[in-house]
Amino acid sequence: MKLYSLKAVRTNLGLTLEEASKQIGISKYTLFNYEHFKTVPNAENIRKIERAYDINYNELRFVPNEKEKNKNKIAIKK
Repeated sequence: MKLYSLKAVRTNLGLTLEEASKQIGISKYTLFNYEHFKTVPNAENIRKIERAYDINYNELRFVPNEKEKNKNKIAIKK
């Protein structure tokens, strides 16, 4: 099964960060942090995300993959 990041799902739906955060019922800063793996949503927010994006929790990825981990390491070294 393929897993999708929150940002990938949002952009595929054609939603801006602000539009998606309003649909979910959270701040755009909170959504930004979820999308950039800085924080993980609680169970209530996961359910809101599932409804807003019409996707199952099992299809979402809340931790960075290797490519994203390496990207963050490079950004920190600069």
